[in-house]
Amino acid sequence: MTENQPDHPNTKAPQVERTDFQAKQKYLKQRANTTITRRQVPKEEDILRRKQIIKWTKWVLPILALLLLGSIAIWPEIDRIINTNKEVVKQLSRIKVESGTMVGATFHGLDSSDRPYTITSSKVIQNSSNSDMIRLTDPKADILLQGGSWLMVTANNGIYMQHEQDLNLYDHVVLYRDDGLFMYSDIADVALKDSVVTANDWIHAEGPFGQLDAQAYFLDMHTNIAQFKGPGRMILNDDNDNKKPSSPPSQPSKTSEQSHEH
Repeated sequence: MTENQPDHPNTKAPQVERTDFQAKQKYLKQRANTTITRRQVPKEEDILRRKQIIKWTKWVLPILALLLLGSIAIWPEIDRIINTNKEVVKQLSRIKVESGTMVGATFHGLDSSDRPYTITSSKVIQNSSNSDMIRLTDPKADILLQGGSWLMVTANNGIYMQHEQDLNLYDHVVLYRDDGLFMYSDIADVALKDSVVTANDWIHAEGPFGQLDAQAYFLDMHTNIAQFKGPGRMILNDDNDNKKPSSPPSQPSKTSEQSHEH
């Protein structure tokens, strides 16, 4: 028997071409053509500059952090000031000033004991010949007294002397003290600096004590001493019925009966 022989005994086996050597040669060729830039050694000036920047950064960053924390802490106060300024601008927008006339005016001041008082008026007119004299329409004075009590005086008209801190009221003057005392008169002079109210005219007073009619009065708000000038009349309330009036009593006529002098 004969073995099977290949049909083409002279045919060579296919040659396998390796590509890994070609990739390596290609890489080496590219690297040879590439210029390698070596890192330069920094100069001494550059090193000193960098050290200075780092040194300043160590100080600047903590300072910025403190400023940020401080701004966060005081922001409520800044916001309050901004809102206050807005309110002032809003109030000023309501004021109309024309040839010495102002609508919706408010005056603030302190007495000799540094207690505040406030005067408001629906309309004021400044005297052209005397800038210290201001005429008031519907004036109202709120005065803080000793011990935290307070007093309010109103009238239809008045004159305010800013430098002297004197308030002259006339035409239906009403004085109210927070202990329930009402006093009515046609005129009243209020010395705001000394906290004294006087009236040299017929007055009527009502309060927890009772009723009083007199020809004049003097009220020292520092000592809470009131003096009345006769002839006059006084009606005392019963101690068991000594209560504060719930509403202002009506002002009696000047022709009230006078029973005795004080």
